[in-house]
Parts: sequence; structure tokens; C-alpha cells
Amino acid sequence: MTKKNIDEVIRLTQECLTRYWQLDIDYIISLCDDDVVWIGALQSEFTMGKDAFIEDLTAVKKELKPCHLVSQEYVVAQNAGTACTIAGRYLVTTDETVEYFLQAQQRCTFTWEMVEGDLKIKQLHVSNPIGELKVKKGEKFVNTIGEMAQRYLMNHIHALEDTRQLTVIDEKDVVHFLYNEDIVYAAAEGRNCRIYTVDGSEICGRLNMTEFQQICGKELVPVHRSYVINRNYISLIQRYEVVMLDGSKIPIPVKKYKEIKDCLTEMHGVKTEK
Repeated sequence: MTKKNIDEVIRLTQECLTRYWQLDIDYIISLCDDDVVWIGALQSEFTMGKDAFIEDLTAVKKELKPCHLVSQEYVVAQNAGTACTIAGRYLVTTDETVEYFLQAQQRCTFTWEMVEGDLKIKQLHVSNPIGELKVKKGEKFVNTIGEMAQRYLMNHIHALEDTRQLTVIDEKDVVHFLYNEDIVYAAAEGRNCRIYTVDGSEICGRLNMTEFQQICGKELVPVHRSYVINRNYISLIQRYEVVMLDGSKIPIPVKKYKEIKDCLTEMHGVKTEK
């Protein structure tokens, strides 16, 4: 596709998702091809054909709550003449009018094709990171807070008592102001430090790991000379690695595995692999 068409496809993808989460399913349906393939996050959401897609979205809408998208990122995964695939990730957050708080990352792929002069969706796939969103049996939409979001919210409440911010300047001279609860983990990258945040973004800070450890709080714990992790976002400690709630796996040196495992277990009560 031409650059103009690619730009339009990305805009349409973003518009489809934005309207969907504002309970407008008609817009995305209007852009689907008759033989669209739909793969959702639920086990039952693997359908072929526009009618089946409409049926599923109509059922989901009954339980859907208004949400908005933040930290959106879209890339062109494939561009093949009359067709292209857009991959993206974004953070879904409930609107302030909703009676509870929900925040979780989603990933998506949209395959578009130019059909008789019109852009049509041939395939779309939406999924959530493993373990983040769990739907109760018989429900179509998550109405309970995700574990990552729940810990983030509790950490944010506690952080109100600690007004200290981390100031990080990235490789483009942009100044970032972070709280400890914003950070899932940090990794050494040459003379710099790459910081991975709860909203899925990455910051390449112009400071080394030693300097980073000097400015971060006690919630961030070194488990390797090249990694510092937020103990509040640990999901599991297994043989020679820590699994974070976002699915990231952080290595633990073999010689220090027992020491670090015992330390993390004692301070946080995290699960360990049997």
C-alpha cells in the first residue's frame, strides 16, 4: 500500500479501538469484510464471517464499560501490495464515570485489504498478557481489577505519602518524572539504563545502573548486576529467574539464586516454583 493508505489504515485502526471501548461497535462492524476472521481474548472468540463477529460483539457490549486508551503504539507488521497488517499495544483504562477502576494492557493485530477501492478488515486479533485479565465463567468482559492494575493502584495510594520523584533524562534529552510504582524493572544497557514501566513504555535513561540504584526507592531490588526489579510487581520466582506480572523474565545468577530467592520471599511473600 502507499504511504497515504498506510497512514489511513493506522488512523482507522486507532479509531476502531477508541470507538469500541466507548461502546460504539457499529463503526468497526462497518469496516469489516463479509468473511472477516475474529480472534479475541476469550476461548470462545474464534469466529469466521461478519455475522458471527456481530453476534459476539453484541454480547460483549452488554457487559462492556466505557474505557479510554492511553500509551497507544501501532506498527506496520506487513505491507504487501493491496493488503497490510497493523500490530499495536495500548493500555485500557476505565472512564472516571465507571464505578470501579480497571487498567490493563492489550495487544492487537488488524489485517486490512483494499477491496474495490475501500479499506476493509479481513482479520483482527485482540489479546491480553497472560494472567493479567481473567474473565469469570459465564461473563464476556472483565469486571474485576487486573492484578497488575490492583497493585499499581495500591502502590500509587502509598506513594502519595512519599512525594519523592525520580528524575530521568533520556537519550533524546527528554526529562521524565517517575515514582517507584511506575517502574516494573530496569536493565543495564551499555552505559545507560533502560526502564520498563507499568504502562508498557520504555525509557532509555542517560545514567548507569549504579546511578539508578542510588535514586530509586527500597521497592526496587537488585537481583543481578544488570537488573533491578520492583518487588511489588513480582509474579513468581522460579529456577534462576524472576517472572514479573507483565510476563518479563529476569535472570538470577546461579550462585546467588538461593540468597536472592530467600530474600525476596521473606520481604514480599511471593510465590516460588515447587
